Amino acid sequence: MRNKKKIGCVIAYSDNHNNYGTSLQGFATIKKIRDLGYDCEIIRYKKQLTLFEKIKLIYLMFRCGGTMDKIRIVKERLNMKLHPMYKKNIQERTDAVNEYKLKRLIPLFHEYVGYEKLCQGSLNYDVVLVGSDQVWTPLSLYSKYYNLLFVSDWVPKVAYASSFGVSIIPSFQHEETKRFLNRFNKIGVREIRGKEIVETISDNQATVVADPTMLLTREEWQQEIAESDIQEKEPYIFCYFLGTNQEAREAVSNLKDQTGYKVVTIRHMDEFVPSDDVFGDEAPYNVSPNDFIKYISEASYICTDSFHCTVFSIIFQRKFLTFYRFKKHSLTSRNSRIDSLLEYFDLSDRLYNGDICSIKNNIDYNDVNRKLSILREESIIFLKNALELPRNTI
Repeated sequence: MRNKKKIGCVIAYSDNHNNYGTSLQGFATIKKIRDLGYDCEIIRYKKQLTLFEKIKLIYLMFRCGGTMDKIRIVKERLNMKLHPMYKKNIQERTDAVNEYKLKRLIPLFHEYVGYEKLCQGSLNYDVVLVGSDQVWTPLSLYSKYYNLLFVSDWVPKVAYASSFGVSIIPSFQHEETKRFLNRFNKIGVREIRGKEIVETISDNQATVVADPTMLLTREEWQQEIAESDIQEKEPYIFCYFLGTNQEAREAVSNLKDQTGYKVVTIRHMDEFVPSDDVFGDEAPYNVSPNDFIKYISEASYICTDSFHCTVFSIIFQRKFLTFYRFKKHSLTSRNSRIDSLLEYFDLSDRLYNGDICSIKNNIDYNDVNRKLSILREESIIFLKNALELPRNTI
């Protein structure tokens, strides 16, 4: 007889994808659920698509704006062929991230092959939870995975810190989006805009909750990164840019000139940026997710366009500036999550406004920590209540 409730978790995960934030939020989600006393499995879905389904998926990808992602993948493969050293370096980083996944995530995998098995498997759980990150993008709607359409009507469905990744849902997707949102028993979103989308399109309500990485305290993260052997002996500026914004690189160079501090950077994260080959004084590739946090935790200054790098800068009480990765009014912009995060902590002045010297301004971390503690406590209460939901009655 089982004493613990069994939770099935659908997390953002991709084989050989070396994004640090994705790995860390997946780990934090699972750790917090297990710390609360629940049994937990990560639900993995291996698709078996017919030729017709593959053609339909390609069509939908073009209709939902997925062409840019496809172009980026093609460019990445081309750069791998044209730049052998780049390929070698990226593989080194991928190996470091995969080793982390092998220890922290993969042991909890339960893989279901084919959609029918996935649907049947949902009955193995007392609750199925999806989150966090950009799991509800327009393109993901048709997978029937991240929106939990595969989960039986009997099983409670929970979203934790899920994000649409965009500010506007295409009008032709409103009905299908409403359909999957209405099936959820409890919805926690990461951004204010996400809450507005849920409550405008569906009949459901949503609560803004903390990103999973913020559910763990600074002390808990310090325990996690104790295994990292990163040791910088002199002050440094840590840079982590996912985008190609050249103004950001120039601002960092100016900060280096002013402070005399060396620049430690992680190059070519989302794509190959040729000019980055000469950007920074140190550019390690053998960097695990825990090494990534360690670099943030000990940096004198941090410059980034990353949501999760900003989150960890706040957790470790660093002086930082966040740059927009996307053009401000672009329809595909994902800046809203940065805006929501900084607005909540009253840190909107940490958005780069053309003055790199503003990074030196002090941050009232007493006030920030008070708000973080409240957000963490409220989010854990939301999570507990969601995981205690009883089986649905039909």
